[in-house]
Amino acid sequence: MAETVTEYEHLAAKKRERQGNAELATVTDVAVGRERVVLTATFEWSPDPVRLSYDLDDDRDVLKLERLTETVGFEFEQVAFLEGETLELTYTGGEWVPSAHRAQVEGQGSAAETFRTEMQLLARELARAPNLPRRSVRALRTATTRQLIIGVILLKKLLIVVLLAWLVL
Repeated sequence: MAETVTEYEHLAAKKRERQGNAELATVTDVAVGRERVVLTATFEWSPDPVRLSYDLDDDRDVLKLERLTETVGFEFEQVAFLEGETLELTYTGGEWVPSAHRAQVEGQGSAAETFRTEMQLLARELARAPNLPRRSVRALRTATTRQLIIGVILLKKLLIVVLLAWLVL
């Protein structure tokens, strides 16, 4: 019984689609829009392209795209230069994701990577908050003694957690 070419390609693709398997793919198209960046990548062994979509309004997606461009040696603003570049993609069991995103794939990243990512996202969020220092000073001036004591206790606990996390890293 002879296999057809499509059956062979399908079986070869299924063989490579094992969770944790990493393969090289070539970026064939980069579409940069106002709200979204879409990368299209293809494998040598598969006719089906892989689409990687990033929402520019989502901080996590922007962070992922920054890490991806850094792995190739480009700045975030140079994402269009990814066309023609080779990326390593890892199969997560349901989809192919760039290996640069491994820290953000559920169950893949270490605790240190996850902590570092969350701290970066928190810093971005705080940097975008309008009038943050002025509002903080106003809140401190109007706080009651009880609120200040609770704030100091919470700040101490936060510092302890940060120190423990730093020691673990």
